[in-house]
Amino acid sequence: MRMIKIILLCFAVGLTLSVTGCGDRKTGTGGSHDPAASSSATAAPSASPTEAAEKEETIATYYGNADATGLVPKESVIRYSRETDKYLAALNALKTSPEDNIVSLCPNTTFLSAGLNSGNLTVDLHLPDEDRLGASGEELLLEALRNTLFQFKEVETFEVLVDGNQVESLMGHFDLPSPFTRSEN
Repeated sequence: MRMIKIILLCFAVGLTLSVTGCGDRKTGTGGSHDPAASSSATAAPSASPTEAAEKEETIATYYGNADATGLVPKESVIRYSRETDKYLAALNALKTSPEDNIVSLCPNTTFLSAGLNSGNLTVDLHLPDEDRLGASGEELLLEALRNTLFQFKEVETFEVLVDGNQVESLMGHFDLPSPFTRSEN
């Protein structure tokens, strides 16, 4: 969805610039003689550096195998503008499985925020009923979260909140460590 917005924004800026440019050539008006046109021409390019600052990173993401007995790692490309947005981008990558024979363990989960503070990442999510899995599914999802988030060297620990609240269990089958640490197996 974000990529579509960026493409539409680029198209709109390009269209605006091409219409302004064509008007200058055909009528001889605008350009450097029109202060309003020159200020809008200088304002439009400022949107491009923001878009150009978007970063792209290849990470490992984890999904359930077809019979929900194990995890399947896959490479995913995430895109983000700010360094702090990469954790949400990584979590959102878990929502869509890249192949038919593997399944997302959280397709309808909304990742509300993911903020890093002194090596501790706090993830806040909304878990709808349709994403509440059995014991093996919950275990796989927790392992997928652990594997995905701990690939970032700066993440020393992470904590999972549900709708802003600390909970004992994500789905009622396993206790949530508070926080998860790299040393856990």
